[in-house]
Amino acid sequence: MTQGWGGRLGRALGFGAGAAVLGGVGALAAGVALARRAVTPDRLPETGLVVDRVQREDRDGGGAEPAIVWLRGPDADLPGRYSLLFDDGRGHARLGPVLEERRGSVARAVLAVDRGRLRDGVRGRITGWWFTDPAELGYRTESISFPTELGAAEAWLVRPRLPRKRRWAIHVHGRGALPEEAIRGVAPLARAGITSLVISYRNDPGAPLGAYGRYGIGLAESRDVDAAIAEALRRGAERVTLFGWSMGGTASLIAATRGAHADLVDGLILDSPAVDWSTLLRYHAAALSAPRIIADVGIRLLDRGLVRGGEPGGIPFEGLTAEAFAQALRVPVLIHASEGDSYVPCEGSQRLAALRPELVQLRLQERGEHVKLWNVDPEPWERVTEQFARALPRPAWRGTPPHPG
Repeated sequence: MTQGWGGRLGRALGFGAGAAVLGGVGALAAGVALARRAVTPDRLPETGLVVDRVQREDRDGGGAEPAIVWLRGPDADLPGRYSLLFDDGRGHARLGPVLEERRGSVARAVLAVDRGRLRDGVRGRITGWWFTDPAELGYRTESISFPTELGAAEAWLVRPRLPRKRRWAIHVHGRGALPEEAIRGVAPLARAGITSLVISYRNDPGAPLGAYGRYGIGLAESRDVDAAIAEALRRGAERVTLFGWSMGGTASLIAATRGAHADLVDGLILDSPAVDWSTLLRYHAAALSAPRIIADVGIRLLDRGLVRGGEPGGIPFEGLTAEAFAQALRVPVLIHASEGDSYVPCEGSQRLAALRPELVQLRLQERGEHVKLWNVDPEPWERVTEQFARALPRPAWRGTPPHPG
């Protein structure tokens, strides 16, 4: 789930929420808007951030290059280091921590401009992605495709320097993001000797459209995770760790608890996971001062398939709760969550950890926006991730051990 979702939802609900006071017709209209917004991919990313000014300096006689950028708008002042995407994603710069704040504008050091020309007045958005290609980590990387039920999807295959026999991981990004979001999880697993697949899934560039071109809020996407596990098995894996971000966390939980290859999953690593979707939709509606009935109507419409989502026949919300996932869990789980997450509040992760304390390790930090926990302080995030991955036991197979199909 991306930060732009709330803003676009607000605009989508604008008429319906106001009309809701007029009666059932208004509530229905607002519920439809909420339901559609929850499952509709954003075709254009939010660009509310503005570059007020770029300060340049001569570097090693190579001409004037960006040194400091002054930003104004959403997430400009977040603690930590981030990527700045600009020019509709064609430009990418890496920014250091906040240096100064002055009259609503925030100064950050420009650590690198990987593509595009950073200039005064350009619009963009802050992301936590940081890396643009896993090859930047120094590991052998290749681009592959793998078959899904809808067609071929693209992925990066990343091989560690000292691979552990037949251990693989599948990295699953969140709603509205791209596979680049998940690259931050590759290095700690590579140090643990785990080969990684960083995948795309339905509705991504490089992957097929989902049903109606909409999201299945983790349900439909979990079958693409299943397909990625099958690809890892074909390439020699015997056990697979799932690493999910936000809605990718939902898809990973579903694949690990009821997926076609659940028996081969040895553990889950989740960052800012969406664990309880009914509660989440109600949270976003309440943040816009919309009556609870609007969220309830939207949930029922999606559940019954009256508003089409990416899961044909409807989205059964009763299976997308902390309680449902807790009951079905069979493998260890590490959750990175933040008390500062304003998009997917950490309460769902806390409930899951409380319900299954023997399996779920919750690493809760005070600061860090949604899927931007690594950016605040990457060292402890990576250390705990690597330790958890190294310690995962081999899954107890039911039946015969797996073999490539």
